Amino acid sequence: MKRYWILGMCLLASAVGAAPDGKALYEANCSACHQSEGKGGIGLPLTEEILSQLSDDYIAKTIRNGRPGRIMPSFVALSDAQVKAILNYIRGWSSKPAPVFPKLTLKGDPARGKPIYQKRCVRCHGKDGSGEGSGTGVTLSRERKFMVMPAALNNPGFQRSASDAMIADIIRRGRRIGHMPSFRNKLTEQQIVDVVAYLRTLKPPPAIHGMPEWAGKPVYVMESPYGFEETVKALKEALTGANFRIFPARYLEQGLADEFSVNKRQLAIRFCNFKELYHLLNIDPRLGTVLPCRINVIERNGKVLLISPNVVEVAKLFNNRELLEVAVVMEEVILGVMEEATL
Repeated sequence: MKRYWILGMCLLASAVGAAPDGKALYEANCSACHQSEGKGGIGLPLTEEILSQLSDDYIAKTIRNGRPGRIMPSFVALSDAQVKAILNYIRGWSSKPAPVFPKLTLKGDPARGKPIYQKRCVRCHGKDGSGEGSGTGVTLSRERKFMVMPAALNNPGFQRSASDAMIADIIRRGRRIGHMPSFRNKLTEQQIVDVVAYLRTLKPPPAIHGMPEWAGKPVYVMESPYGFEETVKALKEALTGANFRIFPARYLEQGLADEFSVNKRQLAIRFCNFKELYHLLNIDPRLGTVLPCRINVIERNGKVLLISPNVVEVAKLFNNRELLEVAVVMEEVILGVMEEATL
């Protein structure tokens, strides 16, 4: 018996001390955007060519820092061992060794680098370095201008993750999958270093905020001065006036309780503008998980309330600045509809 107990304890200790499963961690955290084996989709394809340009340090920091406002989230909850396991799994897709770049700051002149950037780089990376083009770059979501979205060079996640030497190396070599040309024979070594120095001066755009009185609140709530039926009618009229198409209403408990127990004083009014819907899905196809828009009409304790998800707070979950910009506009529209229905 003692022998089996000792064997069991050894197996338990072995399981506890086992290295994290890089493949499982990748599938759980990365595959939704980068696809299995790094084929790419919303996220950058992690091909052998791409991996040959990215140091282990850069990949690890990218997992940690993410890209604020640019689809890629930060994975601060992962342990160092888990990040390393994901990194090792990704490296297994390439037969080439990981490049190693010095972490020294290159001695360039940003004043000389600025006109070079404006002449050579603006067309793809934008005047402020945030990248040109719209949407995520998913093949079926829109007609794409770029094979992959150009890097947002002013993004704080990129700035913290990429070393000067790695950026200079990419400028020299280019990147075929992103249609970025090689500048090895077009710029001198000093000009490349000057461009890197200028890139370090780029700043992220100012933060986007919705209406301060609703900041941080999960839902918008307004009380109606009318009865339940009158409020539902007024809400539908306000939505129609705002160019929304209204879908069949559903009771909130529909499908969760039998038809005789459903509370019929809790109604979800679902609506959509198909032109805006197409626009939003082009920006981020993941938005489909929270569609269509809805405003709930609820009668409780003698009061009739209008309740709708806070679109700005929902948009923040997607880590997509472009989506957040649209959400701020949508917030004004939805609150305007709710106010009109309760006047």
